[in-house]
Amino acid sequence: MKTYNVRTICRLCNSNKIKLLLDFGLMPLAGGFIHTEDIPFEKKFPLRLFFCEKCALVQVVDIIPQEILFRDYRYTSSTTKTLSEHFRDYAKDIQDKFLDKNSFVVEIGSNDGVLLSPLKELNVNALGVEPASNIVSIATSKGLKVLNDFFNVKTAREVVNQYGLADAILANNVLAHIDDMNGIIEGIKILLNKDGVLIFEVQYFLDLVKDLQYDFIYHEHMSYYTIKPLIKFFEKHGMKIFDVKDVSIHGGSIRVYVTSESNKKYKILDSVKIHLQKEEDMGLHTFSGLSNFSQKVKIHRDKLVKILNKFKSEGKKICGYGASGRSVTLTNYCNIGQETLEYIIDSSPERYGRVMPGTHVKIMSPEYLKLNKADVMLILAWTYLEEILKKEQWFWEDGREGVVPFPNVAIITKEDICLNQLA
Repeated sequence: MKTYNVRTICRLCNSNKIKLLLDFGLMPLAGGFIHTEDIPFEKKFPLRLFFCEKCALVQVVDIIPQEILFRDYRYTSSTTKTLSEHFRDYAKDIQDKFLDKNSFVVEIGSNDGVLLSPLKELNVNALGVEPASNIVSIATSKGLKVLNDFFNVKTAREVVNQYGLADAILANNVLAHIDDMNGIIEGIKILLNKDGVLIFEVQYFLDLVKDLQYDFIYHEHMSYYTIKPLIKFFEKHGMKIFDVKDVSIHGGSIRVYVTSESNKKYKILDSVKIHLQKEEDMGLHTFSGLSNFSQKVKIHRDKLVKILNKFKSEGKKICGYGASGRSVTLTNYCNIGQETLEYIIDSSPERYGRVMPGTHVKIMSPEYLKLNKADVMLILAWTYLEEILKKEQWFWEDGREGVVPFPNVAIITKEDICLNQLA
């Protein structure tokens, strides 16, 4: 039975002028961390990246149903110090700029409460909407208010009936996961106060291209946003982007601020024009401007594999660090499996005892690393490199080496790390 659909028109502008940019072949689900006994039942799906020649949106066209992707979700945001600190600062920024003591805030895709928690500490009346029941249990155990459901028009009406209109709606690393973007915005318009703001963060396609971050491409991430297609999309729905802020999280993201076109309180700032110009200068608005992207990806893959194979030929044991969606794409596309990696370390208890999708490398806790020492660490969670180096300083003390895959493949040693500076 076919369990996915193929999109033939653009997700934002409905144009049929979409063109193949990059083909990854058959890939497992990036969030499909399974137990060993479930390996025979694992499914793989086409993963192809297309470019819309009308609005310039880059998007995945092979669409897996939300119920398959997100009902049993093994990603928890609060497990990294970097993300926790990011969202703590984010909560304070939102409160200072947009909220008062009576404000009501809704977060779409609230995960384990990494943003709801600091909002609660600031006495902000906040509600999360999260479809993954196992993740909701974690959030509610912290005393947070969370509705266990997908966000859509129906959910929006339920929230309005029970809580009233929202003064701010937040959606962080969520809008890239939505196929029916028109439906999600209709729900947001139902729920949002006429003078309210939608604030969302997404990984910025400009940074993805600049640093060749193809490991960020997987089925959950259906859209890869630049500002140009987003402006046109929100205009279609009677809304405007009035500010854009660069944030370093996830290898380079943007925080986008949106409100009703009729809202005179917020004028469109220069940041919007500045981002549009940067995109234009990098050639992100045309297919020809992106034409060498796929070739660079293949060159990068070959270089990484060559380095790992050299370590193996020297008899060195290699472990991975970071079992994430990114690492699923990288290990499967580069065919880095059990013949290369002894195990992969991850800090999320939600993944312990499971195996990596596709490659089936076992996932272990950080404690396992000290008991089963490898000679080389492939740092799959490279966007948290500094945090990992601080946490696992001991690993490099005996002359062990690390491989950082992005933005350029690099081998690091104790001397490169400057451990004293990280202390």
